[in-house]
Amino acid sequence: MNRILSFFVLIVFIALDNGAAAQSLPVARNIQAAYQKGTRSVEGKPGKNYWQNKAAYTLRVKFNPETRLVAGTVDITYTNNSPDTLRQIWFKLYPNLYKTGTPRESAVSPRDLTEGVVIDSMFINGQIVNKANIGINGTNMTVNRQSLPGGKNMQFRISYHYTLNKTSHVRTGE
Repeated sequence: MNRILSFFVLIVFIALDNGAAAQSLPVARNIQAAYQKGTRSVEGKPGKNYWQNKAAYTLRVKFNPETRLVAGTVDITYTNNSPDTLRQIWFKLYPNLYKTGTPRESAVSPRDLTEGVVIDSMFINGQIVNKANIGINGTNMTVNRQSLPGGKNMQFRISYHYTLNKTSHVRTGE
C-alpha cells in the first residue's frame, strides 16, 4: 500500500512540475515592442534591427593647478544611427555636481561649490548657438536646435571652463 501511495504522490509531483514549467511569465509592453521592431531577440541579445548612436570627440584641455581652473574645447561628431529623428541632444556636465544649487545624493564640501561648467561658446555645424538656446539643469545640458534625422550626424564645438573641486571627490577622483 505504501508503495502505491508513494508512486501516486510521485506522479502528482511530476504532473504539477510539468504544469508549472509550461506557464509563461508576463512580458512588459516595451520589451514586446522591442521584439516586434527586431531591436531585441527573445534570447535577450540584440536583434537584427539593433542600433547604437555614436559620438567621436577630440578634447583640448588646459589646467591651472594654482587656480584649479579647467578650460577646454571639445569637438564632437554625433551620429544618429537610429531610424528615429532626435528632437534633442543631451550632454552630461558631471562637474556640475559641484554647482551651487544642484541637487545631489552625495555630500560635498561647501568649499568645493562653484558656478559649475560655464559654456563660453557652442557651434553646431559651424554656426554659433545663441546661449539662450542652451538649457542647463543640474548635470544635464540640452540645446534647442534643429532635429537630427536618422542616419545623419551633427558637428559640435563647445568651449567651456570650470573650477575643479579640491576636497570632495565625487566623480572626479583625487
